[in-house]
Amino acid sequence: PPPSPPRPKIPVTLLAGFLGSGKTTTLQHVLTSPLQSRKVGVVVNDVGSVNIDARLVKETDTVTLGSGSTADTVTLENGCVCCSLSDELVEGLAALAEGADVDHLVVELSGVADPAAVLRAFDDAVRSGHGAGERVGLSDARVATVVDACTFGEDWMSWSAAGDREGWTRDGGECDAGLKVSELLVEQVEAADVVVVNKADLATGEEMRNVVGAVKGLNGKAAVRVVEFGKVEVGDIIEERRGGEEEKKKSCCEMGTCGSKPAKASDADSHSHEHSRSGSGSNDLGSIGVTSFTYRSPRPFSMPRLLNILNSWPVPTKDVLDLFLLAAEGDRVTTSDGRGSNDNPFAKVIRSKGFCWMAPSSWSGGSGDAWRHETAMYWSHAGRQFGITTAGKWWGSLESKEQVRHFLEGRPEEYERIMREDWASDEFGDRRQELVFIGVGYDEGRIRKALDEALLDDEEMDRYRRELGNFRMTMMTQ
Repeated sequence: PPPSPPRPKIPVTLLAGFLGSGKTTTLQHVLTSPLQSRKVGVVVNDVGSVNIDARLVKETDTVTLGSGSTADTVTLENGCVCCSLSDELVEGLAALAEGADVDHLVVELSGVADPAAVLRAFDDAVRSGHGAGERVGLSDARVATVVDACTFGEDWMSWSAAGDREGWTRDGGECDAGLKVSELLVEQVEAADVVVVNKADLATGEEMRNVVGAVKGLNGKAAVRVVEFGKVEVGDIIEERRGGEEEKKKSCCEMGTCGSKPAKASDADSHSHEHSRSGSGSNDLGSIGVTSFTYRSPRPFSMPRLLNILNSWPVPTKDVLDLFLLAAEGDRVTTSDGRGSNDNPFAKVIRSKGFCWMAPSSWSGGSGDAWRHETAMYWSHAGRQFGITTAGKWWGSLESKEQVRHFLEGRPEEYERIMREDWASDEFGDRRQELVFIGVGYDEGRIRKALDEALLDDEEMDRYRRELGNFRMTMMTQ
């Protein structure tokens, strides 16, 4: 007899959102809806906290990621799937898919989880040949993010870290305690295929316009659903990701929210293309006038000149995001030297992120920072929070394109993407500036001019090449 056709993979939805956003209420609505006919397997952090009653548990196969120890329970501390415990989430999905007759899987993520990190873990599992990839649609996982319309603006402007919020993290959860609330918020929105703007009945009209405008500005590809009591259309949560893997790869390069955190080139399996959803030009993404553009350059920044920009970076004085005020006149801002100004070219930017290439200030000596030549930097700004952190090595730090191809053996499509999208020059490889700016009423020309002036000029580039050559010769003789 002919071989049996392969079983269709079970689609997966990641349900993200802060504690109190109405994420669990949304899940309960989907599971109890009379329009819901599929059998749904649910992975949750703790059945007790989710409060799915006995009837729901009986009708829905549930794997608990919490403190239980029975045979059908998987333990996962605080849902921290961004670290070593991501494997346990994949194992839990595999167990649920094999042990129960389900049509769809829903993972209710921890309130501090970054869905993009979970998607990377899924991709890693598929690339490593994990058996779950044969039964579960890990590569096509759908992300639904629930946001609270009443607190969205305050969270955007918050100085707080996750550890400052009561009940957000458990004792010993250092991994997530230091995460900034504003960055978590935008990351959850940016990763979404659908954003559920919940508690519309409690929010003012101004709050609703601000949150919908900001969401569309962050992620123009996502469907936006404004709801009360989590009453979203069932198909928005338990429906296969539209377009599948190819659409996912395409959309991440066509919108305006670029910000990959590159992994080290020497660790190719974890090198992720959490690339920006960015276009080559200005992109109008919201009725309020939220727009975005991508700044690119194949030259490094001068550290002193970049620091001048960062030291005068505008910090909003308002405690709540107000796009209308920003569009009309600009929120009065303060700078690190205490002066008030709304004339700063970055004053109307509400979100920026992406890659940075910084020139070393000194190539030798105990205080040398020659490592900057090899190291990609990650720029991330949201609301009042701003940071630039190391993000692994550039692929160009390898000796040749062939070495890059070797590290990506078995992933020719990723190699081609890097050469096509990231390789800025034959001389310096993928070293580049790639920064996305999102805001209202900003002057793109002034922002570009400010950044251009921070780049090395022709004379400084010649000196950079000489210093690099001397440094390499020194390293060879040691």
